[in-house]
Amino acid sequence: MYKLGINFDEISDKLDDSIKLMHELDIRYGELRTINSKNFVFWSDKEVANFKKITSKAGINLVAAATPLFKWYKTDQDPDIEHDNFGFDPRLKMDKKLELMERTMVIASMLGITRLRIFSGLGKPGPNAGLDFANDVLLNKALLLADQYKIDLYLENEPVCQVNNKKDIVQLFNACNNPRLKFWLDIANLIEVGDEIDREFLDKIHDRIGYIHIKDYLLIDGIKHYVPVGQGKIDYRKIIMLLHQTCSDDLNISIETHAPPDKKIDYSRISIHNISLILKEFQL
Repeated sequence: MYKLGINFDEISDKLDDSIKLMHELDIRYGELRTINSKNFVFWSDKEVANFKKITSKAGINLVAAATPLFKWYKTDQDPDIEHDNFGFDPRLKMDKKLELMERTMVIASMLGITRLRIFSGLGKPGPNAGLDFANDVLLNKALLLADQYKIDLYLENEPVCQVNNKKDIVQLFNACNNPRLKFWLDIANLIEVGDEIDREFLDKIHDRIGYIHIKDYLLIDGIKHYVPVGQGKIDYRKIIMLLHQTCSDDLNISIETHAPPDKKIDYSRISIHNISLILKEFQL
């Protein structure tokens, strides 16, 4: 049975408002990123404990945390890239990257979260981006830490990061068979870079997929506009049918609307409704 959830800050930056809508829509699975505009990787122990107390009392299961790990520049010489950073400085020295990786896993352990999203480094992909990232020294340090804390790292295909297309995703997972590295499939991101979700791709990667991000958009005069799921260009019924045919029934599906601040609640409500209808159609 698929678990349908949502990122708290996709509803509101205020945790109480997010929980209120989740209760209204009977959504019990939460994904963490920022609360009150503060990225969770920078929380104090007191803030972690308070968040855990509130979500536990509300009956929300914390299934994943969307970390900013590896959404950074590899060197000081890398050119600036426009991207969403959610209060995170992508220009960190090596010691700060290592320190942040461990602190993130400490916080996840305190919250009982065993799935952490990571990225693959800001920048344009080289000809062997998947293989290069598989051999990244910091990735391998992160995987050692992840094993120590009994946490799985889920690589998301972010367009502004180096592993963002089907070829490089498959190359990465062929090169790295560490069971702690899994795939956080963002469907809209893959379509944005010109790839389609097809049976051939899913057959190659299905056993590494454990988490799905869902959002929708329209292109108007070549400009991307995010819209509620089901009102954009992505055929989620077709894609969910393919996922159902190829992947485990233990997938987590999370809504990520990227709505304007004044439309977050409306977009979230519509998106959850439309995806719920599709999941019910397949009895998922």
